[in-house]
Amino acid sequence: MTNTNPVSAEVVRLHRFFDAWYDGTEGLTIDEFGDAMDPLFTIVGPDGQVLGREAIISAVENSFGKGGVRITVENFIVIERDGYVVCRYDEVQTTRSGTTTRLSTAVMEPDDGAPGGFRWITVHETWAPS
Repeated sequence: MTNTNPVSAEVVRLHRFFDAWYDGTEGLTIDEFGDAMDPLFTIVGPDGQVLGREAIISAVENSFGKGGVRITVENFIVIERDGYVVCRYDEVQTTRSGTTTRLSTAVMEPDDGAPGGFRWITVHETWAPS
């Protein structure tokens, strides 16, 4: 999951946060996730459900310490244009019931005030073969 590109490094950082959050790692705050999300952030899940910023922050917050998931991200494609960044990557989630893969596309913009240096604007996930 290591990558030297700052955009893919941010994707890795956020997904490592998820792993630690789901494990119930002490000292984490939901702000490490929420502060990286644009006020108008949306995510389209692989099932087509669209969630806004507050809904996804709430869902993640309620999953603290629930465990049972490991996430890896790989196969990054990064395109930078006019102050925005598009990053496509594979997100592999392993749970007790098996492994699933999502082809994820994220749109971000550089922001020195965001935890990883980027503000996430939107994410779109599609099921992919595992």
